[in-house]
Amino acid sequence: MDLTEVLRLECCTTNLQSHSKNEILEELAKLVKRNEILKDVPESEILENLHKREDQGSTGFGRGIAIPHCQISGIKDFVVGIGISHKGVDYDAIDHRKVKIFVIIVGPVESRSGHLQLLAMVSRILKEPQIEQHLLQQESKIGLMDEFLRHSPDSLTVSQRGKDKLLILLVRDPDILDEISEIFLEYGVEEATILETGSMKGVLSQVPLFLGFFDFTGDRDASGKLIMVKLPRDYLQALIHGLEDAFGNLDDYTGLGLVVLDIFFSKGI
Repeated sequence: MDLTEVLRLECCTTNLQSHSKNEILEELAKLVKRNEILKDVPESEILENLHKREDQGSTGFGRGIAIPHCQISGIKDFVVGIGISHKGVDYDAIDHRKVKIFVIIVGPVESRSGHLQLLAMVSRILKEPQIEQHLLQQESKIGLMDEFLRHSPDSLTVSQRGKDKLLILLVRDPDILDEISEIFLEYGVEEATILETGSMKGVLSQVPLFLGFFDFTGDRDASGKLIMVKLPRDYLQALIHGLEDAFGNLDDYTGLGLVVLDIFFSKGI
């Protein structure tokens, strides 16, 4: 089992908000539901199976750590996520400490051995010295995921998780640029190229042949920003989720558009 293939960035967060065990299980079910593998599984089904496992005994095994997990029929692969609650949650842990670190595993019923293997692997990582401190110090989803994987047996392959992609954002509303920057930082993106853009109307209006055909009176300013950032393929879905959490479905939002391109070759970037 390669943990780097099943730990999903869109299922990681450094900002869990729940205060009780029931609330945190609901929040975690919603978190893993973000992955495509669980798109056809109702959130209520995930939550019900998490509760069934907790009824057998708490998955909070001490030191402020819990590994809630369940098996679901009809899915073909595992989904693993990580959540941090800085305030901590009363979770009926065996040492009665509040839980701050949650690693959730959802797997197919048909793969019992794979599920046991993942549980053992995650448990071993979480027993590493000072792992709690290292995870709680992370401020971004990417930082959280990479810090966790750094302690895994597959840590040497983390940098090879997938081909790079080029994410291009067209920001039509200048008022959202700061919020986009904050989302990028939350996901660990610290470098991007930003270009000024203009409309075709603006260009043609300066050409003598087309004078008089374009009247901008009352028109919205068509200028904007073009943001380009190179990302590993595995980060894309999570970052797009983050943008749509902030602005809603981008198909219905006029202030921002995006396109993703394959990078077949790059050098020096």
